[in-house]
Amino acid sequence: MLFCRQRVYLGRSATKDKEAAGTLVEQKIDGLVAKLVHAAAETELTTDSASASQPTPRETRAETWQKRGVINVTPGSWIPTPSFETSTSQHENSTEVASESAEVDRQYLESLRSIHRFSDREDAPPAPEGFFRPSKRPEAPIEHEIVQQMLCSGEADVLLNEYRNMSATFPFVMLPPQITAKQLHEHRPMLLLAVILVSSWKEHTRQMQLDGVFRTELAHRTIIQPRRTLGLVQSVLVYLSWYHFVFSHKTQQIFFLHNLVTGLALDIGLHQDFQPIGFPMPQRPKAPPPPPGELRERHRAFLGCYYLSSMVATGLQKPNLLKHNSIMSEWAQSLKQNREYETDETINLLISLRQIDDQVQDALFTADGSQLPISDGRALMHVRFIDAQLDTWKRECDGVASQRLLELSFSYAKMQLHSVALRSSPSELPASVRSSQINSLLSSLEAGKRFLDTLLSFPAQEYHLISFSEWMRLPAVIMTVARLCIPSEQHATIGWDTQAAQDRVRLDLCLESICYRMSTLTAFDKTKRPETDFWHAMQMINDLTKNWYIRKIRPERPSQTPSMPTPGDSIEHSVSEGSCPITGAPRVYSTHHASDRYNHLADTNYMDEFNMEMPPETEASGDPFALMRSADFDMGQFFDMAGSIWGEDSYNSYAGMSFGGGAQT
Repeated sequence: MLFCRQRVYLGRSATKDKEAAGTLVEQKIDGLVAKLVHAAAETELTTDSASASQPTPRETRAETWQKRGVINVTPGSWIPTPSFETSTSQHENSTEVASESAEVDRQYLESLRSIHRFSDREDAPPAPEGFFRPSKRPEAPIEHEIVQQMLCSGEADVLLNEYRNMSATFPFVMLPPQITAKQLHEHRPMLLLAVILVSSWKEHTRQMQLDGVFRTELAHRTIIQPRRTLGLVQSVLVYLSWYHFVFSHKTQQIFFLHNLVTGLALDIGLHQDFQPIGFPMPQRPKAPPPPPGELRERHRAFLGCYYLSSMVATGLQKPNLLKHNSIMSEWAQSLKQNREYETDETINLLISLRQIDDQVQDALFTADGSQLPISDGRALMHVRFIDAQLDTWKRECDGVASQRLLELSFSYAKMQLHSVALRSSPSELPASVRSSQINSLLSSLEAGKRFLDTLLSFPAQEYHLISFSEWMRLPAVIMTVARLCIPSEQHATIGWDTQAAQDRVRLDLCLESICYRMSTLTAFDKTKRPETDFWHAMQMINDLTKNWYIRKIRPERPSQTPSMPTPGDSIEHSVSEGSCPITGAPRVYSTHHASDRYNHLADTNYMDEFNMEMPPETEASGDPFALMRSADFDMGQFFDMAGSIWGEDSYNSYAGMSFGGGAQT
């Protein structure tokens, strides 16, 4: 009868046993692990003390170790190995020691159970912080011969000073004035490599060799033997900020690299005020926060990641994976207040402008927003609301250094916002809506002109200071201004005067001046140095764009040979007028003088006057610009592709249309 009752009882509790099976297994595993950990210590003690008395079944391990001369157990550790220091008073306080040892065992088992316990409870503890933590091991040095030669010769120190001047246009990675190249190589070798790479803009061949070294080291330190360090994040930021020096359609990875640096920044916790190092262990004190100087470096680097992410996403017409949040504004404001470097104030303005530009993209250039004409009430509301924010931002720039950098960014944001007025709209619109559309077209034209005037206010000798973020915008500015000047039925319908727009901007002369400046910077030579560098590529593209633009605005231009002064004198005079320090304000010409100057130089062929060796139009098929030379080539459609001249679409859609030879190893 007793046997039957037991079977009935077991049958009723079968369900409960199944539910508790998981918990029992976990507890058994935890107990076995604890026994195995302690067994090693017990075995060694037994061998060393064979003559010691054996414990009774009721004795604890702590009592056994106490009798054998061991008084300490490592508390709260993952591997609670006993300490084998001999006790001088083995029989004192035996009760307290046994109690403490039992408590340590209990805490240790509870720690193991908490790891294996998977619960949906709301009060479950959060995951440990710092899983992806920066490596504290020293970075491996770069042993490449060219880097070592530059360190030994002292040329690396010269290039460090060159970079300090360049960082005025990208103030997110700053170098202390007292640091040397050897010190930087010792602590942050990848950052040194990136700095000497972008600073070697005068030596294109060496720059391409350093580019090959950088790409190889970057792949090794991110994929093969990952090292998550602040220096690695800073190196990629510097590399991308002057990416135009090494740009090649065959090797360009702009979008991938900017997402890579964002991922590295998140891995090392730059998105937080302070990322604890390691797992939170029992009885383990938290690591102290970084010193203030390093904390500011971390903030600059992460703000630089956001700045590049926003710029690249806008330029390539791809999603921005790193959105602005309130902590970024707090960090930027903190940098402005501390003002460790003069450019820290510029960071605050650049970040706030990027936030406004993100609003433009989200409201007017998404899949739905891109279809809204200016006549739509929603689009008009966004334009007016954001335009007011831009005007407020502009007033905050008074008295701040790097005025020309800020002017370039502001002009582009203003132009892009009001370019919505170029979208097709219904033919029959109220007069008030037509007036709003004309005003937006005028604002876009003035902003585009301001961008070009500011760019031309830089002396050609300072063009290397301008970062890739600004050069990336140039094709979009040129094409927007061109569309405002080229006659069309839509312009005629709304009453937009394209002739007045042409006279206001004189885009053909702006492009001519840019071409001349690029020709003075390029090292391209068809016989000695046939490799296409950035300056030569921009010279060719702008010259071909100018020819296309002239054909559009003057389809049947009569031949004219007006008397005029030497074009070289006029151009050099305009260059000297704009020659001012990088942080100076651009010289603004009045409408009357600007119009006279442009009309005076109209119809001038600067390519002939300056004796520039332009490749013939019948050049071999290896010419990367051969396709663009055709009179039937639609430059507008080419610039409208995702990424414009920088994206992979231009390389994939147009066979042979590419420039840059790729990295050299």
